[in-house]
Amino acid sequence: MKILMNVRYLTDRILIKTVYAALLLAIAAGISNNALATKLVGTDINSGKLLYIVTPNTVVTIASTGVKPDGVILGPNQEIIYALAGVGEIHIFNPYIQTDTLLAKGLTTPVNIVLEPRCKSILVSDVGVNKIFRIMLANKAVSTFYNGPDKMQGLVYDTSGNLFVNDVSLNAIVQLDGTGTIINRTPISVPLTTLDGITYDHFTRAIFATSSTGQVLYRATTDLSTVSTISFPGKPILDGIISDGQGTLYVVGSDGTTSMLYKFVIVSSTQTPQNTIPGLDDIAIIPSGPCIRGGTAGACE
Repeated sequence: MKILMNVRYLTDRILIKTVYAALLLAIAAGISNNALATKLVGTDINSGKLLYIVTPNTVVTIASTGVKPDGVILGPNQEIIYALAGVGEIHIFNPYIQTDTLLAKGLTTPVNIVLEPRCKSILVSDVGVNKIFRIMLANKAVSTFYNGPDKMQGLVYDTSGNLFVNDVSLNAIVQLDGTGTIINRTPISVPLTTLDGITYDHFTRAIFATSSTGQVLYRATTDLSTVSTISFPGKPILDGIISDGQGTLYVVGSDGTTSMLYKFVIVSSTQTPQNTIPGLDDIAIIPSGPCIRGGTAGACE
């Protein structure tokens, strides 16, 4: 009891002063099993910030970034990996010692990131050149994984290590093999309009993607043979999406002026507003361990 009280005291103190983002993130991960709230990191694409989000209502700035931070994930040891779409860079921010490291530069418009199985590398979709790049975390080596011609938007692995991508050019969710070749896609007869974010939910064993114009979510089976459409009213533009791996999705909706983080329970189709955050674009759930599991943003082993 004494330890729990001390943790709560530290959390309150940090939230009030909005400092020591590293301790905040560490404490949040440590007590996640004892709280109903969900903890996430997000990017504020308008103000150039990394955000710490506790549902509902709490938002704290972790760090300032460069121009147009877009895709964000939690990497090994809970370091925050994010894309700067405005300058073509990928950065790693360590919340424990508050250091920001340039991982890669020279990209055009990187917008989405996924952590690869075993947590040794990431894939980055660059919509400026219609390519997907692989970046090794240890030596920062950059190689081309997918060489076009399609525009690829979101990326996600399921818990079996299968890679799924939003192919905006084909209006489809596609599966890529280890060589970056398209080996499967959703039916041509069911076009998926203006795809943006994508996630995999382990509980329902399904893929979910957002449409940035249709106010809908798309749900696809992992063999991509079946797609259904879920109405998602609230905000006209849907951006980032993430699953907690247990049947709940978190979705970013925007109207061009401000953004709202929504909670969506899949089984009951219940949509609940959580946090109003101007400029929120992409999100990642803070995992409880050093490696992301459960299909939330990767499939680490």
